[in-house]
Amino acid sequence: MDANNREIIRVEGLTKCFGRLKVLDNISISFREHEVVSVIGPSGGGKSTFLRCLNLLETPTSGSIFFDGTDICQKKVNINRYRERMGMVFQQFNLFNNMNVMQNLTAAPIKIKRMEPAKAAAKAEELLKRVGLLDKATAYPAQLSGGQKQRIAIVRALMMNPEVMLFDEPTSALDPEMIGEVLEVMKRLAEEGMTMIVVTHEMRFAREVSSRTLFLDGGHVEEDRPSHDLFNSPQSPRLISFLQKVGITAQFGGTSGDVFSAICGMQIPRFTSSKPSEFSFASDEKSIRRPTTSFVRRCLKTPISARTHAAVRGKGVLF
Repeated sequence: MDANNREIIRVEGLTKCFGRLKVLDNISISFREHEVVSVIGPSGGGKSTFLRCLNLLETPTSGSIFFDGTDICQKKVNINRYRERMGMVFQQFNLFNNMNVMQNLTAAPIKIKRMEPAKAAAKAEELLKRVGLLDKATAYPAQLSGGQKQRIAIVRALMMNPEVMLFDEPTSALDPEMIGEVLEVMKRLAEEGMTMIVVTHEMRFAREVSSRTLFLDGGHVEEDRPSHDLFNSPQSPRLISFLQKVGITAQFGGTSGDVFSAICGMQIPRFTSSKPSEFSFASDEKSIRRPTTSFVRRCLKTPISARTHAAVRGKGVLF
């Protein structure tokens, strides 16, 4: 991310209360064009509320939010005009169940942007092709998998030509096998230069794709640093504790294999050649614990490869 890129969003003194509960406390931060920023932190720390305040889906109790230089918290501002410039992808997809995919994608551009139906359909087909779902254009949401629904939701947001994409835990409602296909679409968007702010529990995405990561806890931004630095050398004790709990520390290295090692009390096999039989384990077999498949997959958030499955099963881990 080029530091000379224009500032597209600036937050000043953002506070949000629900009754007596202060969810966000005097947050000031800015985001620049083409930046990919992940927002991580424990549940209840204010991540989703922060994201929803950026386009006023939640009204701040106090503070200002500037989008391209305009304070959108001012009552005189037509917030819908600015929401058109900020695409949002939710946890639960929010597709219209009574419309097929093509209708879901073209409704807003036709009604709000006054786009010609033929042009809207052509654009929808182009975007569906990019995410590998062109064959689902006439399908209804009930006929789609969770991963397919979320990719459609991303396309729907892109149909409005947004300058910024906001993602609110886009993979949290998905099975582990479907997470990868959604993250791949998001990764391609990042590579194409889309400005993205992503609330996520996917630490690998935050570490490898985001240019910058925020750690939000208790309504405060505890750390705001380049992703590589934040994950490799966390500064605040609270962040260190959080990363240890999710298995992303210098000790584990943040890889699926190393997290698996932490779970099982053993080393994932290090393959030294193309032959699956040539591997070695580094730790004492007596320390092996026996998690179930579902537990391991939840911890890894990724499918276990057949080769790893076979190798680890041979060391006594139950599947």
